[in-house]
Amino acid sequence: MKNTKQWQGRWACVGGGSAGLGLVLARHLVRHGANVAIVGRDQARLAAAVEDLKAFANQCGTTGKIVSFSVDLASSLPSVEDNSVVEEPDALRDYRQWLAWLSTVQLDLAIAAAGKSDRGYLCQLNLADLRSIFEANVSTSFTFSQHCMESLSRGKGTLVHISSLAGIVAAPGMGAYSIAKHGVVALSRQLRLELAPKGVQVLLVCPGPVTSSEHLGRYDDLIKKRELPPELSKPAGGNKVRSIDADLLAEKVLVAVEAGAKELVIPGKVRWLAALGMLFPQFADYMLRKKG
Repeated sequence: MKNTKQWQGRWACVGGGSAGLGLVLARHLVRHGANVAIVGRDQARLAAAVEDLKAFANQCGTTGKIVSFSVDLASSLPSVEDNSVVEEPDALRDYRQWLAWLSTVQLDLAIAAAGKSDRGYLCQLNLADLRSIFEANVSTSFTFSQHCMESLSRGKGTLVHISSLAGIVAAPGMGAYSIAKHGVVALSRQLRLELAPKGVQVLLVCPGPVTSSEHLGRYDDLIKKRELPPELSKPAGGNKVRSIDADLLAEKVLVAVEAGAKELVIPGKVRWLAALGMLFPQFADYMLRKKG
């Protein structure tokens, strides 16, 4: 990164920060001295992630604060105005704690990184399948963004949405994933316009397949259950798109934030395919049918 001191002592909040790319982004922020809050729904994974981040901070010699909040961003969150609850369920208590923290902190960066992938043909899906992927991607990004807006506006910070190349180019066999990621793209672009008057920058990130040991074999059950071609278990559903290392992507995201970029598409050439899809859909379909 060009200026590692930029993040020292500044607050960043990562939705979906207990695993996957979200955790990798949190580690890079810790390395650059930021105060980091991670939000996730699984308390055990959150606790493990916090320990990982603290150990990494000691290794890097940084002293930023590290906190976590257990919130299910895809669910219907309880009403904080309901004072009739005497003994709060864990979900309500943790949600209140996150809201209280957001009301006092000045966020310089908020990253909506929670999400879930999919494989399958649309004719195989039912409404529950569609809703599950939509909630895991669009609902989480919407809820996280909405809750972080006020804190971001105090410091004129940056809101980042992690979408995918599948959010700008739809390919066959991707289940409900491309539908959901297109939704994240629309969400990010609309918020970019709406939050600009408040001084909040919005960055949309659309990467290709991200290299991670966590992803090995993650589609095996779906491939078997839906009787799908084995090639769909490959990165990008077997399309010829170069994978990117998670650590390299995290650095590129932070550099793009520093530069005030509005969109980051990796690899950049896929922008041309997306444009072709609008101008010459038959040719774009031909390119996708031949798997890139």
